[in-house]
Amino acid sequence: MRKMLLAAAFGSLALALASCGGGSSSCTVEAITQKGKDLTEAMTNAMKDPAKAQANAQTWAQKAQELLTKAQAAQSAGGKPTDELCKAYDELIAAVKK
Repeated sequence: MRKMLLAAAFGSLALALASCGGGSSSCTVEAITQKGKDLTEAMTNAMKDPAKAQANAQTWAQKAQELLTKAQAAQSAGGKPTDELCKAYDELIAAVKK
């Protein structure tokens, strides 16, 4: 359940960044928005196996913290998505899907 709340929080951050516009050439507002949706879907699927989710909770929490830090930095820098933010989303999504 806590993981679902994290996914929702990241989705909110994606929407906040999207409302600010701008971004780098390879990490667009649209990409961030889609990554937020992909993360939510991955978390939902991962929670279907509670034992596996429990075993991976520490890795997810670490990746989630990295993502949150990068999202907050992007928001502080004018709300423009960064390549680092897109990479952090990709890493968290990959960790959840394992």
